[in-house]
Amino acid sequence: MTRHRNHALYGLILTGLIYGLGGCVPLATDVRKEAFRTFDKSFDSLGESPTLNEVIDLGGVKVHVVGHRHFFNYRKAAAYGSPVIGYATSNNEIWVFGKVVRGKIVINQAVLGHELMHLLNFKNKAIADPDRLDDLGA
Repeated sequence: MTRHRNHALYGLILTGLIYGLGGCVPLATDVRKEAFRTFDKSFDSLGESPTLNEVIDLGGVKVHVVGHRHFFNYRKAAAYGSPVIGYATSNNEIWVFGKVVRGKIVINQAVLGHELMHLLNFKNKAIADPDRLDDLGA
């Protein structure tokens, strides 16, 4: 009887571990979100550059790098307290925050990549919408 209880207990513990470690959210989603938070934390640690307002024309794609949200050309993003940290438009424009560090502009790479992915998705629906990656388990 004791032996049966031990096997049942071990089975229950093993089942709990499998479900607990497996979770409902794929590992790729968790890792992607954690990486995004890490990039945000790193970028946020840099000093502010409120007057930064650069436009880089890549020949068909314009990237607006700004140091303050009042430069954003989208009311929701420009509003005080807005959570928007970057956005892309169907006119092939990306708007992201930048900060000047020792004379060089630094951009949050995760946000820039996310917004570039929007531009790709606008032109080709085979490219995943970066706002829907959770739905894909990616």
